[in-house]
Amino acid sequence: MKHAAAAGFTLIELMVVIVIIGILASIAIPKFAGVAESAKYAACRSNLRNIAEALELYRAENGEFPGAYQGHKWRELTYFSDYVQTEMRCPSTMAAYRFRISGRNYQYFWVRGWNGACKRNHGMYKRGVYVQ
Repeated sequence: MKHAAAAGFTLIELMVVIVIIGILASIAIPKFAGVAESAKYAACRSNLRNIAEALELYRAENGEFPGAYQGHKWRELTYFSDYVQTEMRCPSTMAAYRFRISGRNYQYFWVRGWNGACKRNHGMYKRGVYVQ
């Protein structure tokens, strides 16, 4: 009388598969963890660029930046709300964005997140040029 072969995996085979999956996960998870933060960084830089372009558009249509000749103060985006979405915030720090018009003839602008972590990690527009 012949015995039927048992179907399935042995305990050793299952343990080997689990170890292989664990090794692959330990390699992949740290690489994907940085993807979310780099996406937030890119989104913040995009927001800064959009605000800078809105300031340039305002200047092209009105002849001067919003708040020019009213002092070198940091202002909220509501100051020129027809040109930019005022509820924009830095995706990683949730900091509001602010802008400042500077220069002797108020010909420059600065844009940055109103939070030290956003400014330090994502950079800002200084005199109309992005700096890290």
